[in-house]
Amino acid sequence: MILPQLIQAVILILIVLISLSIHEFAHAAIASLFGDHTARREGRMSINPIKHWDPVGTTLLVGLIFLYSFGLRVPILGWGKPVPVDEGNFENPRWHGLQTALAGPLSNAVLAVIIALLGRSFGATGLAYDIILLAVNINIFLMFFNLLPIPPLDGSRILRLFLPEETYFALATNPVIFYMLIFGALFFLSDPLQVATHRITALLVGG
Repeated sequence: MILPQLIQAVILILIVLISLSIHEFAHAAIASLFGDHTARREGRMSINPIKHWDPVGTTLLVGLIFLYSFGLRVPILGWGKPVPVDEGNFENPRWHGLQTALAGPLSNAVLAVIIALLGRSFGATGLAYDIILLAVNINIFLMFFNLLPIPPLDGSRILRLFLPEETYFALATNPVIFYMLIFGALFFLSDPLQVATHRITALLVGG
């Protein structure tokens, strides 16, 4: 039957889109807090997934999730539309830029904890438990992945504290280096990331 796979795909897509939207909203909110209202002016202070839909990255992500749900073991790759940040509006670009970047992964960690606590509070079972488990797992993985110190991922801002500005931006704007590092990380770190994700998910959700 097609229906179970279709329901699975829709649930997974909704979880991913909401998680990405909260991630991008967190970037926009913290940037605004530190004086950069660029994202606010462009309507990105929102958890509406449409506001954060990237024509390439999000469309690819949704398509791959559908294929995966219907039995094709394709890699799940994609991204949300990056929030515009003008660090020229920050009093301290390095530190405020770092805090703005880390707000995204932190929001996924907080969301995972909230979902897990709600599941425990209501004693979720069956399908509800499976959805909660999936949502927590996805958000913990998003947190870990985005904390990788690979430009232009959020975690790369930690490197910026220790590198000259010219070196950092040369790395962050070089697509060849980015794709080499990303695919290298996925090849070498995929299993450790998944193991860590599953362990923290099990700790939060229980059962």
